[in-house]
Amino acid sequence: MGANSQPHTNPTPARTAGTPAVSYRPMEWSDLDAVATCFDRVWPQREGIAGTPVAPLIARYLTLHYLEQSTWSNVAQTSAGEFVGITLARVVGRPALFPQAHGALMSVRAGLLTDPRGARVIETLEDGFFVREGILEEDSDITATTQAELELFMVNPGVRGAGVGGALWRQLLAALRSVDVRAFFLHTDSSCDYGFYDHKGLIRVAERIAADHPEDANLAPGMNTDDQFIYRADLAGTALGGAFDGAQGEVCGA
Repeated sequence: MGANSQPHTNPTPARTAGTPAVSYRPMEWSDLDAVATCFDRVWPQREGIAGTPVAPLIARYLTLHYLEQSTWSNVAQTSAGEFVGITLARVVGRPALFPQAHGALMSVRAGLLTDPRGARVIETLEDGFFVREGILEEDSDITATTQAELELFMVNPGVRGAGVGGALWRQLLAALRSVDVRAFFLHTDSSCDYGFYDHKGLIRVAERIAADHPEDANLAPGMNTDDQFIYRADLAGTALGGAFDGAQGEVCGA
């Protein structure tokens, strides 16, 4: 099977008056702009960067960071073609979805480094946040017991409560099971609704609490305040298929 040839079922969530019809399909490279635009909306930058030309570049950089590693995708869109959500996952041993993502990432990175604000964010991510993710993986030995990672889980706030998050979640689980993934993991942090994963029955296997590491703030004051977590999902667990509460905030994997 190809990198993204797992079945994409298209369940019809319960709809109310005014709720758009939503369909699901693999991501195309032409979706990149829409995904990055939604990323900027879901996780806006801090004061001083939000609303500036740097903010959408950071969103694009992060989108490409997750996309570069992904081997499977699922995009939710309305009947009018509006992007409303996505899941990206990496299955061990499968080819990357978009080999061109690395070159695009390096191009955006170069642009960010020309602006002091962008350069500071790159430093924060590459010398701080991403490094700490690697440490958590090593400490938990999570890659030894899993066959996949959820890279990104994002729902457009404009369709919250319409069942998009639940459908994306169920289809993710079905797709991973179809290629014999027994367990997967994800990174998340306190800027996301990580309680969603507790509700789903995932197990938190590692954490780094920012308050216990004041030295993190030395890298970029005010930009290293998130707690970081790793969750593990056993696909034999019955709790994983529970309903998505549309009233919850956005959820994300990294």
